[in-house]
Amino acid sequence: MKSKKWTLILTSLTALTLMTACGQSTTKSSTTAAADTTAITTSTKNSQSSYFTEKDYDTSYDENTASKIELSGSSAKVSGDGVTVSGSTVTISKAGTYVISGQSDGVQIKIAADKSDDVKLVLKGASMTNTDAAISATSAGHVYLTLAEGTTNSLSDSSSNSDEKANAALFSKVDLTINGSGTLTVDSKKSNAIKANDTLHITGGTFNITSVGDAFNVNDELNVTGATMTIDAKEDGVKVDNDDDMTVGNMYLANNTITVTAGEDGIHASGNLVIDSGTYTVKNATEGIEGKSITINGGDINVYSTDDGVNAANKNAQQSDIYFTMTGGNLTVEVGQGDTDPIDSNGNITVTGGTIKMTGQTGFDFDGTATYTGGDIYLNGEKQTEIVNSMSGGGGPNGGPGGPAPGGRG
Repeated sequence: MKSKKWTLILTSLTALTLMTACGQSTTKSSTTAAADTTAITTSTKNSQSSYFTEKDYDTSYDENTASKIELSGSSAKVSGDGVTVSGSTVTISKAGTYVISGQSDGVQIKIAADKSDDVKLVLKGASMTNTDAAISATSAGHVYLTLAEGTTNSLSDSSSNSDEKANAALFSKVDLTINGSGTLTVDSKKSNAIKANDTLHITGGTFNITSVGDAFNVNDELNVTGATMTIDAKEDGVKVDNDDDMTVGNMYLANNTITVTAGEDGIHASGNLVIDSGTYTVKNATEGIEGKSITINGGDINVYSTDDGVNAANKNAQQSDIYFTMTGGNLTVEVGQGDTDPIDSNGNITVTGGTIKMTGQTGFDFDGTATYTGGDIYLNGEKQTEIVNSMSGGGGPNGGPGGPAPGGRG
């Protein structure tokens, strides 16, 4: 009797295993086929190790051995190796850790170290106002700026900032990382708030940014995780842009809370933009979110724009490199009146998961093809069963005389 009972159990388990395997195989095959058109490098959520290094997360420092910069009015007192002061200019010339505190008006901290030197700045209750950039890194291997835990810090330039190369309150010509759990307020009165000529990685901190130009202006790569940002920019909010090299200009966002009000683009990447998780609110912008390619794997995203809400475009790129893809998360887009689209792609559109809610005269506008195999899509409150192209005329690779073919849900 006991033997028969085990035989029945084993038989049932075998059948269940076979049924599960068949179901998994079918699902995998369907997903693979659906994603084939976009050559997406992020069919599953990206590993953050691809975007950040261990040093990006390292907020530790030894205050006993670090050099000190104590700000006071129009001057500063320095101690330790690698730092000197001349008048109102503090110069850091060597690798090391430098703890900055106090309040100043008219002092600039300049980093002019060897190109192989890593320089770590620790803002520990520092408030700096200067005519030009308050902090300007012109030479180093890599600059790490840590916002010390429990501290509030501020940087500001003036409307008389005349340094066209370092046109920001915080400027770095070299790779820059900002980390820590403190707060940084940046008020840019002439142009950009934070400008990085190469890469900028942010792995923490609370940011309050007001800028007459871009809040973040980065050339090659902008990766942000674990940050809270409130941005009010007259031009672009969070921006990485390099029209000379199509392999850079990329942005990665994960586990952030970012709120943007912008006069131009809310979030902009000339290259590939990937959003894995977090909460992103573009309260007002001309273009809400723009990138050569836009991949949304997760997160809660809300956009209001007066032009296109989400726009996959780059005039210098091949159409095959331009696409909008959504695999998960929640995307809510509302656009103003006129020739506007909630989601516009100069290439393909692929939706395999997540929820898209659009408010506007139209829904999708695309120049390539559309693939819709999963998730939910709503236009003005009505559930959609296919991705319909609102573009008149034209004609994409699979489209007829009236334009590219719609993508029905498989």
